[in-house]
Amino acid sequence: MFSDIYWVQQKIHQIIARDRRRLGFLHKLLNTTCHPEEGTYISWSRRLERVDYGMQRSRRFSTRAISRTTAVIAVIVVIVVAAVGGYLALNMSAPAPTAGPTTLVVDKANELQSLDPAFDYEYAGWEVIANLYEPLITYDRADPSKFVGVLAASWTSSSDGLLYTFKLREGVKFSDGSEFNADAVRYSVNRVLMMNQPPSWILSQSLNLESVKVVDKSTVEFHLTQPYTAFLATLATVTASMVNPNVVEAHGGVTANSTSAWMDSNVAGTASFVLQEWIKGDHLTLARNPQYWGTPTKLEKVIMYYKTSVQTRLLDLKSGFAQIAVVDVNHVPDVQGVQGIVVQSIGVTQHIDFVYMNTKAPPFDNALVRKAAIHAINYDAIRSGINKNLTVSYVGPFAHGLEGYDENSQPYTYDPELAKQLLAQAGYPEGKGLPTVTYLYYSRDASVALIAQQIQQDLSNVGINVNLLGVSFATYIDKILSGPSGVPEMGWTEWYADYLSPDDFVVPFANPDFPPVGWNPAYYSNPKVTELYQKAPYETDATKRIAMYNEITKTMYDDAPYAWLGQFTGYYVYRSNVHGIYNNVVLAPNGGLDYSTIYMTAT
Repeated sequence: MFSDIYWVQQKIHQIIARDRRRLGFLHKLLNTTCHPEEGTYISWSRRLERVDYGMQRSRRFSTRAISRTTAVIAVIVVIVVAAVGGYLALNMSAPAPTAGPTTLVVDKANELQSLDPAFDYEYAGWEVIANLYEPLITYDRADPSKFVGVLAASWTSSSDGLLYTFKLREGVKFSDGSEFNADAVRYSVNRVLMMNQPPSWILSQSLNLESVKVVDKSTVEFHLTQPYTAFLATLATVTASMVNPNVVEAHGGVTANSTSAWMDSNVAGTASFVLQEWIKGDHLTLARNPQYWGTPTKLEKVIMYYKTSVQTRLLDLKSGFAQIAVVDVNHVPDVQGVQGIVVQSIGVTQHIDFVYMNTKAPPFDNALVRKAAIHAINYDAIRSGINKNLTVSYVGPFAHGLEGYDENSQPYTYDPELAKQLLAQAGYPEGKGLPTVTYLYYSRDASVALIAQQIQQDLSNVGINVNLLGVSFATYIDKILSGPSGVPEMGWTEWYADYLSPDDFVVPFANPDFPPVGWNPAYYSNPKVTELYQKAPYETDATKRIAMYNEITKTMYDDAPYAWLGQFTGYYVYRSNVHGIYNNVVLAPNGGLDYSTIYMTAT
């Protein structure tokens, strides 16, 4: 990445090489006055291209022709040097940057599982899908408590909260050129409900197959099954993305309670990018959508490389091969203060991580053993030592900042002696008689493996022997979804907000219908919790609603299906010539990006 003045220098050097005797003085002049560190941006490239092109076309060059060329270049150099001097004399501050590259390279740690918004339910996929599809509405960037239209131009709601009417944006086309309309809205929502995959609960809370009514091609009604205060938030999720009915039907259509192999690897959306290619195991490329209804992206392409090694990602970032990279929390210090690299903090996010214990299989079907494991974990060692103080303690299932979070609740404590007592009460004094348990995790980054090793050691200290099972992300998902008889006894997991509501943090973690619905690797269920989370979202009295959420917290705390490890401070790591980064509240806060507003400058 160079400035235009440096391009001038290089271009003239090429011409000089043809007649160094006559043009040698320019070579010296340029080396002493036109260095890229000068930071001057004067565009003479087109003029020099004409000169260079004319010389290449001539089969013979007379002395007079060379002299004329010399004179032209000399004049240009004089003008350039004069401009540099004049600019520096008038303004010693850095000049406004010029336009930079239009292909962005991003190093990712994990590859997505699917491109289907009705099926995919993991952060790597949601980032990509959010750049290929669009929902009706999204969060207001200036105030995430509000919503703005995307494919919807406007909307109204009834006083009883049961009817929402949307006017659709006109002139929107899918990437194949076909029209987006109200039929596509009904098709997209019903497809999610019919497929009944893990994220479907987000919409099925308040919608069924009869809920969406087409009024006309640009008007659609949503008839809710019950009033839901977070309904608009559910429509801002990736799951509520609009798909092209014609394309989906041409490639297998919709099958109840089943996935779509074609949609897993292909795209039928309206967003500002289209899928150029996905070479699984290596990279995925987004390209600017020529059919896009809105402002074209400044980037022509985004290439996401999947590289599990954080050291490789760091080298790529430092060398400039990659302009953005996912950097593990324990490696953030490696890039802080490095020239040309920005570490942008975005504060405490809704990203949490925790340890599940399989409540349906020995030994963690015993609540005393679960509590023993919880009190055996050294949480401070994980938060400060491994996660470099980029996480804060919390009491789940809710994260700090959400309605219903109980600030009076105390996090689980590290207490090995209490853990030993609990094991003895469970009939396993000093761990005698306990089977060895398997701890599942995936290679998101080095910190996850370090946490696994820390927990293995901590549990060993109280008599619980642990085998570590580190697998790829795809294998991890398969094992989690394999049912209570197939999932390992315990393991690491994490959660990113689907939408900003407490329901998004309890319905998945305690859903008795998992799988396919929700994200409940502990296979935890408690009728009391189920009843509370089914009532709380629809309670209009805020005091009563918060009391219900607090009761959920207390009940799950006592049942102990999960050990709550930490809530993350989010950050992005990128080259200093990258601009326009926006923290989308429903994408991963350390790598999930909306590329539609990102652009690069030359420096």
